[in-house]
Amino acid sequence: MQVGVPVSGLSAYHPTADVAERWAEFLRRNYELHRHSKPALTWLPHNDPAEGWVSISHEDPMTDQLPLPASVQRTTTRVVLIDPKTVRISPLNPRVDTPQAPDAIARLADELRAVGQINDTHGETAADGTIEILAGSRRRAACIAAGLQLRVRLHPDLPRDEAIGIAYRDDREALSPSFWDLAGGWETLLGQRIVASDAALARLVGVDKSTMSRGLAFRKAPEPILAAFADRRGISLSQWIDLAPLIENDDTRAALLTRAALIAGKGYAAPRVAAELKAAAAGKVAIPAVEVRNRHDRVVATIQPGHRGDFTVKLKPMAEAHPSYRLEYARLVHEKLVEVIRTFFDKDA
Repeated sequence: MQVGVPVSGLSAYHPTADVAERWAEFLRRNYELHRHSKPALTWLPHNDPAEGWVSISHEDPMTDQLPLPASVQRTTTRVVLIDPKTVRISPLNPRVDTPQAPDAIARLADELRAVGQINDTHGETAADGTIEILAGSRRRAACIAAGLQLRVRLHPDLPRDEAIGIAYRDDREALSPSFWDLAGGWETLLGQRIVASDAALARLVGVDKSTMSRGLAFRKAPEPILAAFADRRGISLSQWIDLAPLIENDDTRAALLTRAALIAGKGYAAPRVAAELKAAAAGKVAIPAVEVRNRHDRVVATIQPGHRGDFTVKLKPMAEAHPSYRLEYARLVHEKLVEVIRTFFDKDA
């Protein structure tokens, strides 16, 4: 790979190796060249001595964006340029149904027009001859928007565990799949028997077995519960961990279904819906935080009841408060906490 980078505003003196090295480090950081490689640096002069190009040649055929396990021989791969509209996202890719943000795709398309595609998209050829993308769904969308061809590194005869490892690599933060999409990917891999067991799949995708079990249960949750959320992709793992036992419990499921029916279609964001459902499980309309105020009517602490009868007390910083005030705040918090506990378990409160 060879990348040309314009350099402007330098002095009339011939650029030094230090300048080229700094540009090389810039490219390593921004375009993820191999850290241990040593790019060849060449100064290409411009008519104006204060202008020019640093040309950096990178000999390694693979970029560092998505390194493969050592068991995969790089000589077995080949790179193709192809119309991005003719390829599809692999069903192994958890981002197959993840919506793309138009603004982000537009910015990436502008970058591709300016500097080209620095890192390969990774894919394989399906049984029908279509190339399926394991990693690089954003680049595919951006190339379509930019009217450019997509550069794909094809991996023939890639073992399924290694293909899943490519698709589920978790350090690609530009497009993090939602918990809903991740769980859908797990469901597909198990349903099609691509992976034998949920324990084996958990190891492949890098989550613990309990998280995977929660995700699979999430995909099978009652539709009225899911319909209460404006976008089920907004439900986080922590929110689902709180809700799942309440749905599984016979004593609380009915209350959750009743409340979900009341708030469905109101467009509430996931945190609001989760709070409403947890309040319903506790037999409450809502579970608001309770403020603790001093004699000057300033908030010194808050008490947040939980749907399981737990209570979280958050105190304002007291490092600069007079010692006598700290003791006063402690007394106020204690009195309010006793009052909150007394009233919380009263069903009529």
